[in-house]
Amino acid sequence: SGADVAVKVQRPSAMRQVALDFAVLTTLLWLIQRAGWGNGDLVEIIDIVADGVFQEMDYRNEARNAVQFDRSLSFLGYVSVPKAATEFPPTPRVLVTEWVHGRHLGDLTKREGLRMTNMAVDAVTASLVLTGIVHADPHEGNIMLGDNGRLYF
Repeated sequence: SGADVAVKVQRPSAMRQVALDFAVLTTLLWLIQRAGWGNGDLVEIIDIVADGVFQEMDYRNEARNAVQFDRSLSFLGYVSVPKAATEFPPTPRVLVTEWVHGRHLGDLTKREGLRMTNMAVDAVTASLVLTGIVHADPHEGNIMLGDNGRLYF
């Protein structure tokens, strides 16, 4: 169609690296728990988190979850998620989305940055408290203020 797109390609070693990271984290949490620290089953919690991360590493799931997240926050009127390009269906390791013109926090003026931060806090709070559908990785690289004034995750 001639439209600009963003292409996300998973590194060949990504799955192995994430598995190793969770193995180390699980071991550390098990040791902490065994030493009597913590007030819950820390290993069970990390197992639940790891399951979600591994599911999201299949970009077909990521694309489905993005649609659900986008819809869940539509009532705010300013949150968007880049839409998957229909002419390039997602695969487990490649995701093609629309290109969004905008800027990340570090590229904004102080006033714009404060506006974006307030929007992001409201959106993340709404997702946690109202919808229960959350963005698992809301860091500065994954949030952008679009040139159209919308907040993109």
